[in-house]
Order: sequence, then structure tokens, then C-alpha cells
Amino acid sequence: MGMHADRQCDSAIQLLSQNVLSKERVQTVILDMWEPYHKAVRALFPSASIVIDKYHVVQKVTQALDQARKEFSPLKKARYLLLKGCEKLRKDQRLRLDNILEEYPLLSIAYYLKELFRDFYRTDGYNEAKERLEEWIQLAKQSPFASFQEVANTLERWKEPILSYFLCPYTNARIEGTNHKIKNIKRRAYGYRNLERFRLRVFLKCTGNTIGSQGA
Repeated sequence: MGMHADRQCDSAIQLLSQNVLSKERVQTVILDMWEPYHKAVRALFPSASIVIDKYHVVQKVTQALDQARKEFSPLKKARYLLLKGCEKLRKDQRLRLDNILEEYPLLSIAYYLKELFRDFYRTDGYNEAKERLEEWIQLAKQSPFASFQEVANTLERWKEPILSYFLCPYTNARIEGTNHKIKNIKRRAYGYRNLERFRLRVFLKCTGNTIGSQGA
């Protein structure tokens, strides 16, 4: 496990160089859409395939829907219904959602785009996924919401590593769980001014080791 105080390319290169024993054996790297990390990976592992973690892509689209929701002030309490996957809603929740979308037809466009994108990751095969992604990007660009137009441009820029998922279907699900733990540690401690103490606390919590944790 490696940690650094910033998210810059040089820092990522330093950490990866210290923790990866055989660069030649690295075939696939899963990343988010942070350009400095991509630059670091391309520098160290030029032959590796880069896959953007689908969690981060779906998160971008979901955030676009949430921004669209905020344009309709009476819908503050509808956030859960809109952002939750439709198949996970109870019957009464689904009915309430249908009523909201009927009352706000413009918002139904944003909701449809979110659900359509969730279906994108259920696509079988690279070629079909490419067609569906390009179609979604065009639909989002034509939507009346700036948030979806912005995310469409972002996904267009990162299209190839997004589509690489359909050739190398890997995710960072376990790592994201660790990241969540780290954020909780930082939040409970109101931030850490000393990186070494923070690193020790994270190591102890994420490895299940409790020895010496009182000293962090």
C-alpha cells in the first residue's frame, strides 16, 4: 500500500516505481479519469491496457442527473428516487417516481439518459458498446441540460479507455472499498497534518491490524 500527499504525475510515478516489482508483467491498469495518473501509467507501463473503472463513469452520469434535478426546486426530496436504479425501487416508490417524471417532462429526459447509460454496461461485446456509447454521447449533447452536455464531452474525450472495459472487464471495486475506508478515517480525524501518522492509521485499519493503533 502506497500513499502520497498529492495526486500529481511525478508522485504517482514515484509510488508505482517503488511498489511494482516487474513492470513488464503489468498488462492492465484500472484508473479513474484523472489525467496525471494516466500520464504516469503510460510512462511506466507503455504496453499495458488502460481501463477506466465503470464506477467512476456511472458516477459522472449520476452526478449530471443530480445537477439537472437541482434545476427543479420542489424536487429536493426526490433525489433518492431519481438516482437509485429503477429496478431497486419498491412499487410505491416507482409509482411516485412515475408521477414526478410525468409532472416534470424535461426531467424525464435526464432520468432516461441516466438509465440508458446504466444499460450501456450490460452490453455484450466491444463493437456494440462502441455504437451505444457514441449514440448516448450524441443524445446527451442534444439534451437541454448543461450537466449532461458536459459529461458527454468528458466521455467522448475518454471514450477509448472506457470501451476497453469490454475487452478487459476489470473494475477497482475492492480498491474503491479501501478508498471509502480511507475517507472515513480522514473525516473522523478532521484531516491529518502529518502524512506518516495518517499512513500508519490507514495501514492498520485496512489490513485489520490493531497493534499500535492507539499511537496514530
